[in-house]
Amino acid sequence: MSLERRVLERVRPDAEERARTLRAAESLLSSIERHPLFSPDDMEALLVGSVRKDTYLNTPDMDVFLVFRQGMELESMASICSRIGADLLEGIEERFADHPYVHGVYAGLEVDLVPCYRMEAGGRVVSAVDRTPLHTRYITERMSEAQKDEARLLKAFMRGIGVYGADSKHLGFSGYLVELLVLRYGDFRSVLEAGSSWRFGEMLGDPPAHSDGGALLIRDPVDPERNVASALHVDSFSLFVHACRCYLEEKDERFFFPRERPLMEPGEAERGFEAAGTKSVTVAFAIEGLSDDNLHSQARRTERGLSAALDSHGFSVLRSAFVVGSDLRIAFELEDDVLPASMVHNGPPVWMSHSGRFLRRWSEDALRHPFIESGRWVAIVPRELRRAKDFLLQRVEHASIGAGLRGRRMEVLDHEEGLMEGNMPAISALLDARLPWEF
Repeated sequence: MSLERRVLERVRPDAEERARTLRAAESLLSSIERHPLFSPDDMEALLVGSVRKDTYLNTPDMDVFLVFRQGMELESMASICSRIGADLLEGIEERFADHPYVHGVYAGLEVDLVPCYRMEAGGRVVSAVDRTPLHTRYITERMSEAQKDEARLLKAFMRGIGVYGADSKHLGFSGYLVELLVLRYGDFRSVLEAGSSWRFGEMLGDPPAHSDGGALLIRDPVDPERNVASALHVDSFSLFVHACRCYLEEKDERFFFPRERPLMEPGEAERGFEAAGTKSVTVAFAIEGLSDDNLHSQARRTERGLSAALDSHGFSVLRSAFVVGSDLRIAFELEDDVLPASMVHNGPPVWMSHSGRFLRRWSEDALRHPFIESGRWVAIVPRELRRAKDFLLQRVEHASIGAGLRGRRMEVLDHEEGLMEGNMPAISALLDARLPWEF
């Protein structure tokens, strides 16, 4: 049996699991349609997504959409969806993507119960999810039974390398995009062969009518204005291209089932920093109650904002990485975590009328008398915050960080404090840049 057939045996739901999933879906749809708030004149309950298309991997999530007639108020739609979900699902959570929806559990399966507007192909989009029922219909009408398994292989491959999902955590390939790629190229291997030669801005077929560009361009067949790959980040695109090349050179099941990143020992991490002549600082944020839907997007924004703040103050950031566990930890590798006691402070041009104020102040407070350079007064002054830890503790409120993290409990670990067991996941992610199939 080939590697790909063996992988498929592991990721494809067996007949019993498939029957159980379909029974649960039929039962949930029936329960929704019997609910007192369900009005067949105003709405329709549909099973959509990979379960309906039969392209799902084992242990699926069910996507059930309440499709409302055009003209209903979104607030009313969300309220009906929430109340039905509360009555029929266990462990419900109110979540928000393009608009509110409900997440819960039914018959042991996780369920997203989502309101949307009824839409015809090429029609007006009110919310992004309105297209989903059309996407489901498009794939089910065109995909052969054999191609469903090819789509499963491609999803498993992308999941293994970390680029499956258009959500904020992965910024990768949506399930619908995966299925369109299989329809376009025919099978898993052909998608990888094509992907191995993609370049940034790759266009597959006719361009979307409206697009701001991107790493990959593919027109949505149910909405010609939309780029199906609009959520795909250039790094996820690049990782997929590289993974295609590596897999075609040497096939390995680790592309589909990667091992967990091994944690470094503190001593090993210290030797890594010493070899590079660098230091670290780590910031930990409490994340209790923060929605999973936007946690990773806020983490990325905070990582970028703190990197920019550190750089602007003179701490040169070589690399950063974050991990999400019981808290959010962002680790930074710095050229040094302690800056010199002095810094250059550039003043105004000498000929400016207010230059005298600069000269009077810094003649007394500078470490040496101000001097003229390139027509400006320049002073060598004491540096207020020399340690990266002190800088982050005192200036974090001025940095551009995620709104959901602002004001939360925060801890900053300097280099020595960061080389502790509890911080090794963040430090390992920072120092170990191997790709998922290389562990």
